[in-house]
Amino acid sequence: MEKELKSIVKDLGKSTATSYTNSYKRLRKLLNLTDKRKPIKKIPVNQVLDAINSVENASTRHSVFVIATKIFNYNDNKEKFDEVKNKINEDKRQIQKTKNVNLNNSLPSYKQINNAIKKEEDPKKYITSFIMFKINTRNQDIALADLHANKKDNYDPERNHLIVDGNKVIFIRNKYKTSKKYGQKKNIIAVKKFAEKVKELLGDKDIVPLFIRKNGEKITPASIASYLKKHIVLGLNEGQIMKAVLKYADESGSYDMLRKISANRGTTIQVLLNEYDVSNIKEPSEVIKQNQEVIQEVKVE
Repeated sequence: MEKELKSIVKDLGKSTATSYTNSYKRLRKLLNLTDKRKPIKKIPVNQVLDAINSVENASTRHSVFVIATKIFNYNDNKEKFDEVKNKINEDKRQIQKTKNVNLNNSLPSYKQINNAIKKEEDPKKYITSFIMFKINTRNQDIALADLHANKKDNYDPERNHLIVDGNKVIFIRNKYKTSKKYGQKKNIIAVKKFAEKVKELLGDKDIVPLFIRKNGEKITPASIASYLKKHIVLGLNEGQIMKAVLKYADESGSYDMLRKISANRGTTIQVLLNEYDVSNIKEPSEVIKQNQEVIQEVKVE
């Protein structure tokens, strides 16, 4: 067991390794593998896939399926694996469609969120909501940020930074979900109120963590969502804000806005639309009507 698990998580980050470890143990439990000396690879692949297919929750089924693909060669079992994967995707799609219908009816509008942020006076809540809404970040991007009163020559590469520059703030992100692929990101926030709120939190200090634990230590990745929960306008969370922003982009027909969101977030437009687009309720029609334009694929540089 230990050898097999180590081969799966050896090159992964801490958070991903923990997730894979839990999924690996879950798959062993599904297979009733109580003998720790026996690896999953010794079990026939058909038996493993049958156990995976018995999992009702599509997300859980996907997590254990990923482990199976790390243990068995995908190409050697392509037809069987594709069948399981396609069924998982179909089930996840049905769940997402139901969620999208409900969210589409309950989400506050882009304008309502924007107005709530403009009116917000609590500095931490304003800064958190502004960044998440305007720069389309994830929780981690904000939670790992330090505030700086002045520009410096060097900044901690394991942290993100909000640097006061007159009435502007430079936002440097070193740590975010896809930073290994896209590298450091930099945004200049030329909003006077934002700069004022950063200065308010800094007080007379040169550097202050935006979020910190009661004991003075910086917060852990596992605690990020709970720490940010109280610091977002209208009681929203990161996912809800992204859905509201993408709904607005869809209603505005703004491909340029989609490109900016994609660049800010460090993800592809396709992933954004699959995961966050609440208008994504029906499958695209394959029927081309007389007065319908045929839109060619646009390559994003």
